[in-house]
Amino acid sequence: MLDANALFIKLSPNFFLKSEGTRHYFAKKLRENITCALKRSKVKFERISIERYRAFVYSKNLDSCSKVLRKVFGIHSIAPAYECEFSDIDELALKAVAFFEGRFKKKESFAVECSRTGLHYFSSQDVERKLGASIVKAYGLKVNLKKPDKLLSVEIHNNKAWIYVDEIKCFGGLPIGVEGNIAMFFYGQREELACAWLLLRKGCNVFPIAKAHRKKIANMIKKLVPWNSYRNFRISAESELDELIEKYGIDAMATADKKTTKKAFEEYAKFNSKLPVLRPLLFLDKAKIEEIMRLFNR
Repeated sequence: MLDANALFIKLSPNFFLKSEGTRHYFAKKLRENITCALKRSKVKFERISIERYRAFVYSKNLDSCSKVLRKVFGIHSIAPAYECEFSDIDELALKAVAFFEGRFKKKESFAVECSRTGLHYFSSQDVERKLGASIVKAYGLKVNLKKPDKLLSVEIHNNKAWIYVDEIKCFGGLPIGVEGNIAMFFYGQREELACAWLLLRKGCNVFPIAKAHRKKIANMIKKLVPWNSYRNFRISAESELDELIEKYGIDAMATADKKTTKKAFEEYAKFNSKLPVLRPLLFLDKAKIEEIMRLFNR
């Protein structure tokens, strides 16, 4: 049995839609956020590498890295993987069989999925067939291509491969810091956590403004820290708003307003601000808001 030696990270699909220069900028921010999250949560790691649309974290504490990074925005999924070099498809099959050992139950079905870049004498389908046949021969498992109990994934780039089984879906979005600085009003309502979460997921830096109950709001905002790459928030009073706007170049204001009645919109129109006012919850249904709120109970 081979142990995982790297954390294999797929970047958010949002990266694919950007120009090359923007992708590099996003990748730089994501690296900063990953580094910050791991250091602030005191998880040791050797290095972080970002190549194309993938990132890799090398650490002796992959499980701890995984728990921290699943809340970092800009990441589509993470998986403890075995990284290796290979000379031919037979060598790759041997390593895949060794890695798969102990990662399944006897009666489970499986499938192999391969994606690759670079020049090879074999196709992705050749890899899937070869590895699948080798696993059947070694362990006697059944193949189920439509709905397998276990999916063995292999990603190949030139003569290097990453083999993994347990892929953990994350929350996508954009790396925090690639969009604007947002000052958000907090009144102490629980839905404000969902509002701030959506802003963070869009890549914004959030600056909380405590309208009242500052101690209560500070305790609320602590729940957002893991979603902010474990960075603490700077909480300001409303009287400090002008100073905050000038010092940090605030681009917009935000509130957790969610009512859509005519009277509510008349009240929204009275909100006195020279900056745009964002209301992320406005047209979000109650079920979706509650789904986000449940993330803070984990």
